[in-house]
Amino acid sequence: MTAPVVPCAHALSVEDVADALRSDTAQGLSADEAAARLTAFGPNEIPRATRPPYAQIAAHQLLDPLVALLLAASVVSLAVGEGLESAVIAAIVVLNAGFGFFQEVRAARAVLALTEAVEVRAVVVRDGEQRAVDVRDLVVGDLVRLREGDRVPADARVVSEMGLEVDESALTGESVPVAKRVEPADGAIALAERVSMVYAGTGVTRGSGLALVVAAGRSTEQGNIAVLTEQASPPPTPLEQRFARLATRLAGVGVLITIGLAAAMLLQGESARESFLLGVSVAVAAVPEGLAATVTIALALGAREMASRGAVVRTLSAIETVGEATVICADKTGTLTENRLRLVRVEPAVGTTRAGLLEAGYACAEAELDPVDRALVVAAREEGLTAPGTVVRSVPFEAARKRAAVLVREEERLRSVVKGAPEVVLGLGDDWPLERERLERVAGEWAAQGLRVLAIAERDVVDESASDLEAGARPLGIVGLADPLRPEAAESVRLARAEGLEVRMLTGDHPRTALAIGRELGLDDDEIVARCTPADKLALVEQLEGQGEIVIVTGDGVNDAPALRRAHVGVAMGRGGTEAAREASSIVLTDDNFATIVAAVREGKRIAGNIRSFLAFLLSANVGEVVLFAAAVLAGLGAPMTVVQVLTVNLLTDGPPAIALARDPAGRHAFRRGATRELFGRGIWPALLAVGIVVGAAALAAFLLVRELRPEAAQTAAYATVALAELIFVFSCRAELRPAWRLPRNRHLEAAVVGSLAFLLATIYVSALHDPFGTVSLTSGELGIVLSLALLPALASESLKAVVRRGRG
Repeated sequence: MTAPVVPCAHALSVEDVADALRSDTAQGLSADEAAARLTAFGPNEIPRATRPPYAQIAAHQLLDPLVALLLAASVVSLAVGEGLESAVIAAIVVLNAGFGFFQEVRAARAVLALTEAVEVRAVVVRDGEQRAVDVRDLVVGDLVRLREGDRVPADARVVSEMGLEVDESALTGESVPVAKRVEPADGAIALAERVSMVYAGTGVTRGSGLALVVAAGRSTEQGNIAVLTEQASPPPTPLEQRFARLATRLAGVGVLITIGLAAAMLLQGESARESFLLGVSVAVAAVPEGLAATVTIALALGAREMASRGAVVRTLSAIETVGEATVICADKTGTLTENRLRLVRVEPAVGTTRAGLLEAGYACAEAELDPVDRALVVAAREEGLTAPGTVVRSVPFEAARKRAAVLVREEERLRSVVKGAPEVVLGLGDDWPLERERLERVAGEWAAQGLRVLAIAERDVVDESASDLEAGARPLGIVGLADPLRPEAAESVRLARAEGLEVRMLTGDHPRTALAIGRELGLDDDEIVARCTPADKLALVEQLEGQGEIVIVTGDGVNDAPALRRAHVGVAMGRGGTEAAREASSIVLTDDNFATIVAAVREGKRIAGNIRSFLAFLLSANVGEVVLFAAAVLAGLGAPMTVVQVLTVNLLTDGPPAIALARDPAGRHAFRRGATRELFGRGIWPALLAVGIVVGAAALAAFLLVRELRPEAAQTAAYATVALAELIFVFSCRAELRPAWRLPRNRHLEAAVVGSLAFLLATIYVSALHDPFGTVSLTSGELGIVLSLALLPALASESLKAVVRRGRG
């Protein structure tokens, strides 16, 4: 059996749709037919995650390019019999991957916790009888009953309706409920204009009706968006791309230097084994073993900081990427606006007070879930008004009549109150032509500004049984409703632009409404895209990324999910957002505040600046060690440091200060547009190489000077010089140009340096550590040599800064 398919059901008559579905608009399907279709077509559901994707998160940690480089170093060390060195490097990989894994799992659980699993029921007509069934058991052809407050369970063609209105904002971005009707709609129209259809995941705000299910599960519009989301894979982050290039370059340089130095040793008459072991030592020296862990910890600290500000980071690399962003593509409804209608304009008719108009609006507001009625009630209550009288009966809103009416008894008075479209309600009476003309003109002006305009009129009624409640009703005035901007939205857009970001607003709403909101935000017309479908949003994001932009997408609806997933950074609303949007995002805002995104951008820039700082710090040690080994081997001096000493410097001595650098407050460099683009740019390498050469030269000098005094202490002197030079140089790494002594204190860094220094001295002066670390105690004279030479890299760095500052004026 194949599922019945009804193309363009919105444009067909009810009878044609029923025939195509082999169903009945009165009796529905038979129970047996429904069961057969459920077996043949499967349940009405879109599979969703119920637990974090553990395997995917673990793979993401292990596929990091720097981690792969460390694994290669571990394997090589093991192959040549250096078991301890191999185990240490492998332990680094495990700890780094574990740390990142648990951070991302915790974030995934936090996002899943935002969605509570509840059993959803639907009322269907089968064999002519109404019955409640699990939504999963709905099939194509089922006749579904819809009432105010229901969640539409599947895509369906409206068969009958009594004032049926549906909130489709999560699917289309249209902030105003859509009045549904039975008559077919035009064939080639946007989803938001298909008034003869209701769609899965939307909510009934008013009225009731019956509808025939034409699509279920993954065949619904919601299901199509889910498929589009699955196919939209996010691009590699800039950080991942740059680390991949860095790892490739380090591996290539390490291999070349290893081969070259091993060949030099062979030419000097050394054995093949000794030459290869020294080559492994150089390879270990060239790899920044602590960099991957330091980056992970830096990003985790940034994630914790962002969580305290209302942003749950699901993917750690998104923290740095958000700091590099150049464009924000923001959804309108629910992101920039409140996603709730409010009364923003009131224009009473002549002879009517503002309070009188609002009181009449309160009287005819019956539907608790209808956003328009809620807005009327809220506006009246804010003015201190109470519900006037008792509603005797009502005439519900119908799309064809464009109005609704209520009969209200107020002590000695009986009156009807009518609300609806101005062109209809203002024309119910003929006695006020000038006032009608004025109100219609004002209504047209408001509509042009993107407001939803309602007219309210009243008439006295003599008898409760009167059949006509509307004829001759006197206009009381008009009111304008809108989904207002969030209080912080306009200022947040201004701040985003101040950070160098281009802001675009994408919405499925009507162009008139979109332009009004966009201009209120201060956006240019070409930065506003209306009637934007999920596929349109996805295509725009791909186009921007193809132009080299780093794109943030914000959204809360199902229709935002594909673009959220495809963007470099997808930011979803946590409280008001849909489950689909949260699952497609890399950051979830628990406060639904657009201003939090700007705070995240600033935090990302701070993290990017600090990564640049500790990258220079860690790599300077690697360059220094390679220079030291190269000079020593070429001079026929043998290995100037042991592999354990190299690992000690790269991990235990340099590691804590590097992590402390990640907690540096934001410097001025962090807020300059494009600063993070230079993270691995050409500007960093000359200074890094210069300082690294000074580190290597200083360590070689210490090695030679102490070797003349006491040969067995030479390696210890070289080891101590490299480590101590790094602990002094780290303070110069905090800023590109500012002198180290003019920077604010970083107590975390000071504590880390003291701790690393204590550990360094322990490896030299605690006899129990001499054998594991290959060290001996240094005399005061030897220590003085080490200290004097260790100052040179920091002095060289500060001198370079001074030269650059003078050159820039």
